[in-house]
Amino acid sequence: MLFRFGSAILLAVAVSLIGIALEKESLELKRRVSRQHYQLDVLVDVHAKMKLATQQAGSPGQVLNSIERGELDVQSTQRPSSTNRREMPLLQWHLNRSSKVVEK
Repeated sequence: MLFRFGSAILLAVAVSLIGIALEKESLELKRRVSRQHYQLDVLVDVHAKMKLATQQAGSPGQVLNSIERGELDVQSTQRPSSTNRREMPLLQWHLNRSSKVVEK
């Protein structure tokens, strides 16, 4: 009889200790998630500030002012005015292939 009573109390204590351990683990995971949400909010704010600064720095008025003050060097790039059909073999292949399919 005493053995059964002792076993029941021991079992109840073991179950409660396991429950406490699980609750601690759950709270630790909730803290981590909360911390990650906070870090995400901070990163989103920093990203928004950087994007705004980039847009302000690249605005036409700002660029022209920087060029006038001599802070930016202007370099012209030479680009061909028209594209050569020989430079696009894959596109030409698709065009030739579609014309053969239409002819059949």
